[in-house]
Amino acid sequence: MTNSIEAVCFALDDTLYPYAQYARAGFSAAADHIAGETGEHYHDELHRLYFDDGVTDGTFDRLVDRHDLPTELVETAVEAFHRSTAPLEPYPETEPVLSALATAYQLGVITDGRGGRAKLRRAGIGGWFDSVVVTPEIDRTKADPRVFDRALTELSVRPRSAVYVGDDPRVDFRLPNLFGMTTVRLRRGRYVDLEPQSELFAADTTITSLDELLDDIEHHTDESTTSTTNPGDH
Repeated sequence: MTNSIEAVCFALDDTLYPYAQYARAGFSAAADHIAGETGEHYHDELHRLYFDDGVTDGTFDRLVDRHDLPTELVETAVEAFHRSTAPLEPYPETEPVLSALATAYQLGVITDGRGGRAKLRRAGIGGWFDSVVVTPEIDRTKADPRVFDRALTELSVRPRSAVYVGDDPRVDFRLPNLFGMTTVRLRRGRYVDLEPQSELFAADTTITSLDELLDDIEHHTDESTTSTTNPGDH
């Protein structure tokens, strides 16, 4: 029995589009909200905190503490951040690669990111996917095997016939590796310099642009065909 590839699944943030766009749009929307509540404008400061100072967790908490603002602004600012509807621009090669893959494979998205479906709409790429699993919608994360079970079931493929492409070695590859999926790391974005904590968290192969994915999948398919036709295996 061959394990030819039938489906390709992707992470979303920093895999199909640069998350920095989402953050910039979100902070602008949140700053507008804060200005409406307080009359003060913190647009530049929020961007500096996140992008220059590296305060990527608790950014609004830091702002509220620094300026002695009402603590309830943190929650409402987070909501405003995620409600932004500003367009998102996919990586230049994203749509050409999705278009090429769609002629031969089913496509899926598995994301831990809040508002995953809205992100796909804002980026104009939602129509390419046969399955979209947004883990906050089902109160799970990529650490839960049921997430990958769900995607594989929706795509009607076996794990060994699926590829998973992600960018974050902390969460993207451990379970797909255990499932027997082929894993590909797109090394760019926020986690470009992050090394996997062990071999289990490492992808089978690494690419630096989605342009390389087509050849990578073809190479894997060729290897699978060779291994299953080796006379020594019979």
